[in-house]
Amino acid sequence: MASRSPSFELHHVAMLCKYAGISFISGAVNHGMFSGERSLLTALLGVGVYLIGAVLYRSVDEEQTSWRDLLGYGVVASIGLGFFTGGLQHFPDSPGRSLWVVPLGFMMSLIAFYALEGRGALSRNALIRYGVISIIIVTVSSIGAWWFFDHFGHGHHDHAH
Repeated sequence: MASRSPSFELHHVAMLCKYAGISFISGAVNHGMFSGERSLLTALLGVGVYLIGAVLYRSVDEEQTSWRDLLGYGVVASIGLGFFTGGLQHFPDSPGRSLWVVPLGFMMSLIAFYALEGRGALSRNALIRYGVISIIIVTVSSIGAWWFFDHFGHGHHDHAH
């Protein structure tokens, strides 16, 4: 019989909370975070659930992520990922919002990921080179998607509210 880590269950619950939080944030963005109280509450719930997952993960993390990283960069990462994924999912429904939400979410996730995982693994020049090139690609792609969906009609569920 193989031995199992006593923290497996906690890691699983932590992962569920972190990704569920990101999903709530994504959903709030998808459905008009900036235009309705319900979506704002959903986004705040997402941040809270993400933080619960991050705290749980920290409790079993051998490297002990700092509270500053967890509460600061972790929240920025979760919001950025929510913006990025939410904007991508709803380009057909809300191309005007997705046009700026996708690049903003990408930039937020890039900054947070570098602060959490990339310091020391990537030189500042390499980060800048990657950041500029990737942000240009994401922004140009977002403009192209906005143009396409703006000119060829919205989907059946307009989330512009």
